[in-house]
Amino acid sequence: MERIKIDEAQLRKVIRQRILEETEIKEKERKPMCLTNNTIPLDEIVGQADNYVNYTPGVMRRGMGVNSMVDTIGILNNLRLFKDVTDGGAHLSYEMMNHLNKFRNKNYYDETSGECNKAMDKVIELYKENEHGTELVKDIERVLALQSRDDEFTPSPRAKEYLKRCIALIKEK
Repeated sequence: MERIKIDEAQLRKVIRQRILEETEIKEKERKPMCLTNNTIPLDEIVGQADNYVNYTPGVMRRGMGVNSMVDTIGILNNLRLFKDVTDGGAHLSYEMMNHLNKFRNKNYYDETSGECNKAMDKVIELYKENEHGTELVKDIERVLALQSRDDEFTPSPRAKEYLKRCIALIKEK
């Protein structure tokens, strides 16, 4: 029987190649797949820029998408200016939580790269690119940090609970 000798450098090279092959296989398996039941169109993620709806008689905001989130956080951040919002922003926060939940575990097809990506990542990216948004989590935390005073309107405790759930949904991805 013939003995095969392998020096240490060859052995390390073979092991390194095998490990790289395994990690490439795992990365391919982790990539999201765009199926009809888990894909949201990019237009639905963004929302219409000029489609304003009456939230209350004195408050207009955009209906869907990232644009709606920007408006909602703007209203919650300046709740004292919107006297028509009488529930302390609980309903707005609830709607935002449900809207974010719609993007959880969903993907979108990126036509430029030809890949399938997570919808929540795109929501965060688009929010950051919006002229009135900075970072989604930081803006929500800013609303949560508002202290209630007797002479000012601030988000209610229920609204703050919904906003905490929004942060949890965003961080889940």
